[in-house]
Amino acid sequence: MVDAEAIINNPSGWFVCMSEAHKRLKQPEWVRTQLLAVAADLLVQDGPEAVTLDAVAHRAGVTKGGLQHHFRTKQSLLDALCDQLFDAFDVFYAAALESEPEAPGRHARAYLKTCFQGGQTAEERLTQRAIALLALALPACRERWSAKMRVLLAEDRADPAATDRLFLCRLAADGFWFDQLLDVYGTPPDRKDRLLSLLLELTRGTAP
Repeated sequence: MVDAEAIINNPSGWFVCMSEAHKRLKQPEWVRTQLLAVAADLLVQDGPEAVTLDAVAHRAGVTKGGLQHHFRTKQSLLDALCDQLFDAFDVFYAAALESEPEAPGRHARAYLKTCFQGGQTAEERLTQRAIALLALALPACRERWSAKMRVLLAEDRADPAATDRLFLCRLAADGFWFDQLLDVYGTPPDRKDRLLSLLLELTRGTAP
């Protein structure tokens, strides 16, 4: 079971990190994780065209043959990166949902927390940018993201009277996610907390 309280209280747990936990992995899995981290970094720093097998192998310090042991093609590498990023989202969303009591709007509140409580570290922001770039560059990734969001949105139908209000809250959370991603407004942490509290109250129909 997901340790919801630990992840919610420590939002950096959302993302896969190069941490002590990796030392317990078998070496091939550790190398695979490193390769995906390098691919994400190249994607964010230089764009999708920069993510080539040669470039990833060179930066990761492995041979191209060693890279192809894990990922035969650039497409398989990007697909694996997409899987990793979506898995990270799923872990944090599941923890946020588990922390919410059974009540109307709980799925929307979990989504708000997922959007607001990521992006607090440089690694989290890199991960957010990577998922956005993949969605823009790869139709399959974009379609997968859209399908995931529609499934999550469907959960709000359990409270028909509040459907539009909950959808508005989700759209606001998406807007904040992109603001955090691009640092458009430079929103300070205290204002972010106030906005999240306001949206959470709105999902309950108790906002001023």
